Amino acid sequence: MLDLPRQTDSLKQVEAAYSLLMTDYEAALRKIQSLDAKVFSLEEEITRLKEQIKLMQHQRFGKKSEINLGEPLANADSLLHIAGYTRKRGIKSRGRLIDTSQLPRYQFYHDLPEEHKKCRVCDHLLERIDKETSEQLEVLPLKLYVAEHVRYKYTCRCCATLIMAPKPKAPIPKALAGGSLITEIIINKYQSHLPLYRQSKILASYNILIPDNTLGSWVSEAGSGLMPVYEAYWQAVLEASYMQVDETPVKILKPQKKGYLWTYFAPHIGKGLVVFELSLTRSSTVPENRLINFKGLLQTDGYAGYSNLRKQKRITGFGCMTHARRKFDAVLKITKNKNGIANEVIQRLKPVYALEEKMRKMKLNFHTRKRLRQKQSWPLLKALHSWLKQNATKVPAKSKLAEAVQYTLNQWVYIIRYLRHGSVEIDTNWVENQERPVALGRRNWLFFGHEESGTIHALWYSLVLSAIINGLNPRVYIHFLLTKIHHIRAKTIDPMTLLPHKIDLAQLKAFAEEQIVLAKAVLNTS
Repeated sequence: MLDLPRQTDSLKQVEAAYSLLMTDYEAALRKIQSLDAKVFSLEEEITRLKEQIKLMQHQRFGKKSEINLGEPLANADSLLHIAGYTRKRGIKSRGRLIDTSQLPRYQFYHDLPEEHKKCRVCDHLLERIDKETSEQLEVLPLKLYVAEHVRYKYTCRCCATLIMAPKPKAPIPKALAGGSLITEIIINKYQSHLPLYRQSKILASYNILIPDNTLGSWVSEAGSGLMPVYEAYWQAVLEASYMQVDETPVKILKPQKKGYLWTYFAPHIGKGLVVFELSLTRSSTVPENRLINFKGLLQTDGYAGYSNLRKQKRITGFGCMTHARRKFDAVLKITKNKNGIANEVIQRLKPVYALEEKMRKMKLNFHTRKRLRQKQSWPLLKALHSWLKQNATKVPAKSKLAEAVQYTLNQWVYIIRYLRHGSVEIDTNWVENQERPVALGRRNWLFFGHEESGTIHALWYSLVLSAIINGLNPRVYIHFLLTKIHHIRAKTIDPMTLLPHKIDLAQLKAFAEEQIVLAKAVLNTS
């Protein structure tokens, strides 16, 4: 009995020690759990960064294409039944691939010398019975010349009245540059992506010294004269019922920041009409302000800047299947897993794209395209959507694959809406194709000087690319427009009549023939 208090005290000490030990244990356990969570998060981040590095390496050093890895679906062909279409494979095209039918021709005659026109066997006079013609493609070096406009003056000896013969109005008043030289500069810069400083050096090799800032001034002033035509382009595009919109970054020098060249493409105006707009921002206000009066079908990628436009009652929004597919393609390029989710998505989309390609080549009307899409593509896409939702939970969070799956599911309602409209494309590749010349040029000229010059660049890209899309010779088209600047200023011509799909083709052809005659005359006198 005398030891009981001691035993009680010992028990309390043990309980206190146990309690303290448990507290330390729980704290240590919480710390371990926290560290485990942090390790897991870091592992995910490492995986994500590794994926980005692999993708960047592939983008920099790999093939620049969207060719999908893996074998096509075994039943892909059986899913497509379009009568009258067969694709020949393995047949190489033969013959000359260069079309020279539109080039001027100069004939060089080659005859035997008189002393060789006798038969070597019997010494009788040879008789010409036929001729053989062959072709060679040659080039004349750039030839600058000075056009001297000599104007005769007349006077009346009775009343001293004086009159003088008129001369053609110059595109740029009081400038040395004529229409053909300005056209050459424009085509070199906006079609061949040749910066002005390089053009200045080329001109110097022909003994004509023109500083690049002078060339830039001519480009700007000529563009200002054609601004009403640019506005006519906008009017035509905004009146279209279907439009694709995209944007691409460009560098602005003053102020020194990233700008954006927005692309508005109306595929069904003529053979297509494209207009560019420069902005210092990627804000949603740019397309919203530009499309404030637009009513119709609007197709874009999943950039959030287009969200408000898609909510407008006057607009039916469409997404881009290719943007979704690219994300899975990027995963496949990183992992190269032919049994994974990314490859499965790409394989499931192959017959959908095969149908689009066949319909495009057959030039089917919109009604037939809609019917075939709903009959053949809709079941495939419906099954893909269900399959994606089932597998979404199996994807590691914050991975490239999770990003691809989530993007596709979020955009799904817009991506598949094209199935109900035969006039709408499956993707925004058309508008992206119009941006590729800008991307090529950007590697050479690097930046736009300022916002105002960017508008001039947007104008020239719009005119040159729209001409090409509509099958016009851009050199002839631009030169012809430059001859109309005076009439545009005087408002004696409607700029709408100068759009590629409305221009008088006979008048344009006559103008081109006049320039050929003039070129021959200059060459003959040199």
